[in-house]
Amino acid sequence: MITLRAHASAEMKKVVLVDAQKAQGFEKSNDEENTKDAEIREKEKEKQSIELDNALSRARLERELADLQADISRLMVEREVIALKWQIEQEKKDQAHKTAILMLNQQKEKLEAEVSIAQYKLAQEEQEFRAITTKLDHQVKLLQIEVDQMEVQKARYEAERQRTKYANTAPVYLKDPLQAGGSLIISDRRIELNGCITPWKAQYIVDGIQYFNNKDASHPIFIVIDSSPGGALQAGSCILKAMENSQAPVYVVVKSFAASMAALITTLADQSYAYPNATILHHQPWTFTEGNVRELKETQEILQEWWNRLGGRVAKKMGVSLKKLDKLLYEKSARGEWSEFADRAQQLKWVDHTINGIKDSGVRELPNPESYTWDNYLKGTYEAANTIENGVMYLPPLDAKDFYYLYNPDNRYQMRSASK
Repeated sequence: MITLRAHASAEMKKVVLVDAQKAQGFEKSNDEENTKDAEIREKEKEKQSIELDNALSRARLERELADLQADISRLMVEREVIALKWQIEQEKKDQAHKTAILMLNQQKEKLEAEVSIAQYKLAQEEQEFRAITTKLDHQVKLLQIEVDQMEVQKARYEAERQRTKYANTAPVYLKDPLQAGGSLIISDRRIELNGCITPWKAQYIVDGIQYFNNKDASHPIFIVIDSSPGGALQAGSCILKAMENSQAPVYVVVKSFAASMAALITTLADQSYAYPNATILHHQPWTFTEGNVRELKETQEILQEWWNRLGGRVAKKMGVSLKKLDKLLYEKSARGEWSEFADRAQQLKWVDHTINGIKDSGVRELPNPESYTWDNYLKGTYEAANTIENGVMYLPPLDAKDFYYLYNPDNRYQMRSASK
C-alpha cells in the first residue's frame, strides 16, 4: 500500500513538471510564433500525449486507491472480528474466574467452620490436659517429697556407716612420744619403710621428710619399719642425710626386722624404738660384682670406704673402734652377720628404746581386708624387683659406684647376668 502511494506521488510530480514545462513552452511560443509554427504543432501533439498519459496514470491510481480502500475496509472488519472474539474470550475467562472465586470462597467458609470446630475441641482437650497435668504435678511433688525423705534417710545412714569406718578422735602430736610403761604414741606424721631400699623408695621417704618439715617442724616424724632387709647404699645414704638435715626430729620404729641399710637407719636415727622381739642385724656391706683382680681390688677399696663411713658411725655410737666392730661381727657369725633382739640391741646402742606397745593415732580409717593380701605384701616387699621368678627377686641395676647393702643369706635377692 505504501509503494502505491509513493508511485502516485511520483506521477503527480511528473504531471506538475510537465505543466510547468508546457507553460514555459507557451511563453516561448508567443515570442517565436511567427518563426516556429512547426514546433508548436509538435508540442501540441506532445501535450496531448502527456495528457493522455496523465489520464491513464490517474485512472490507474484511482483503481489502486480503490483496491487500497477495499483492503482497508477488509482489515477493519477483520480487526473488529478479532476484537469481538477477544472480548468473548475475556468474558469467558471472567466468568470462569468468578466461578473459581465462588468455589474458593465456599471452601474457605467450609474450612473456617472446620477450624472453629477443631479449635473448640482443642480448647476442651487442653482444659482436660491441664487438669490431668495439674493432678500429675501434684502426684510428682508428693513422690519427690518421699524421694527426698528417702535420700535424706539414705544420706544419714551412709554418713553413719562412714563414720563407723573413721576414728572420732584427732591424731595425737607429742614432742616426747614415749609414755610411762613403755607405750609409744605415734601420729599421722609417719612414713613406711618396708622391703628393699631402692632409689625411688628412698626418694619417697626423703620427700615425705621434707613435706612434714614444711607442714610443721615442731613435732617428730616417724619412719616405721615392719620388715626391711636393707638395700642400695647410696639410696640409704640419701635417707640418712635427709634425717640429719631435718628440722623436725626423725624417729625410727622397728616392729619386726631391720637389717643392713635398714639397721643403719635405725641405729643412726635421732631416736629409735623397737619391740623387744624385733631383730636388728648389722653386717659389712656386700655386693654382686665380677671382673679381673685389679677391678675386684678397686671394688673392695670403694666398699671398704663405704664401711668406714657408715660402719664407723655405728662403732662410734657403740663406743668401740671399727676394727673391734669387725671382730665382733665375725665372732657372732661366720658370715659376719650380727643379729640381736631389740632388748639386747638396746644394750649395744643399736636401738635407743624398747617398747611394749604402739598407739598409732594416725590410723583414722577402718582397715580394708582387701588391702591385706599376699599380692599386696609382695608388692611392698618386692617393690624394687624387675621380676620375681620362683621366689627369687631380681634386683634392679645399680648406679655407678653403688653397692647393695642388704641381708641375703638365702640368695633370695639376685642380679641378672648380662646374658639374661
